Formats: sequence, structure tokens, C-alpha cells
Amino acid sequence: MKKTYLILALTFLTIISCQKKENETTSTENDSIEYQDATNVVNDTMVTDTIKVDSSDVELLNKMSTNTTVKTTDPSKGKFALAETKWKLVELNGKAVKSATNKDYFINLDSKSGKFAAFAGCNNLAGTFVMKSTGKLAFSKIIATKMACPNMEFESNFIKTIEKTDNYMIEGKMLHFHKAKGAALAKFEAVK
Repeated sequence: MKKTYLILALTFLTIISCQKKENETTSTENDSIEYQDATNVVNDTMVTDTIKVDSSDVELLNKMSTNTTVKTTDPSKGKFALAETKWKLVELNGKAVKSATNKDYFINLDSKSGKFAAFAGCNNLAGTFVMKSTGKLAFSKIIATKMACPNMEFESNFIKTIEKTDNYMIEGKMLHFHKAKGAALAKFEAVK
């Protein structure tokens, strides 16, 4: 928005400058005096003051307006974007998470399809997600494979947590899921 105002201000100043230069180039009548052999001869002539208008000011403005690129960035994106980043689960409902297996617990969102994939210890999870606006996030249609494993409670809590999530925040390499303005429901660390 500031760049737009800057471009408008420069355009206005250039137009005013061009108008002043046009006024300076108008014709005026002057008397010219010539001296010949110690006698004064006065000739009435029409003299036009011509000031060469430097068009580089106008061209510069045109160059600025045609080459100016307005770039908008999503403030929720830092070095790591929400989608297309694999996020390793490090905390769930205020408690540190350690994998019971050799496989990391994670969530990975795909912006092209609007789907996510996750793992929380036993079953593979999948579903859809929607970003209604910057920082807002909602999950739905969550499904899981049907393997029976010990400690299914953790996986169940993970599913309930992502179902509650309505917004997120990225700080450096950390992703936080929140419900309203409450404490973080889940914290993830960027893996790639």
C-alpha cells in the first residue's frame, strides 16, 4: 500500500514539474539591442526562449511504474511454510512427546490437494484441511488405518487435538496449533 502511495506522489510531482517547465518555455517578446559602429540600433524582434525539457524525469517515472513489483508475503510463513514442510510432533497438550517407535510422529500438509498426512504412533492418519485466512486452520474428514496397537490413547488424543485446532502460528522452525487464543494444543518442529 505504501508503494502505491509513493508511486502516486511521484506521478503527481512529475506532472507538476512538467507543467512548470512548459510555462517556462512559452514565447515572450523581447527587445534586442545591437551595437554597430558606436551607434545604437534597436530592432524589435520576436525571441522565443526555448528550454530543452529533459524527458528523463518522465521516463524515470514510467520506468518506476512499469518495473515496480508489489510483493505480498504471508506473515505466517517464515523460512518454513505450513504446507510442503514435514512437521515433527514435539509437544501435545503441554507434554513433551517422545516416539515409542523409531518413526517420528509428524504431520505434513499438501497445499495443492488440501489434504494432510500424519502419524502418531500406530496408524497412518489422513484428511483435509482448510486455511480460511492467514493464521486460520481447520481439519476435517480425518481417517486412520485400523491397526490395533498398545497406547492407542495417545493417537486418539492427537486426533482430538487436530480436530479442535482453529489457528496456527509459525515461529522460526516451530509450528503451534491453537484453539482460539488459548495455549498451544500441539507443537511441531520443521524436519525439512
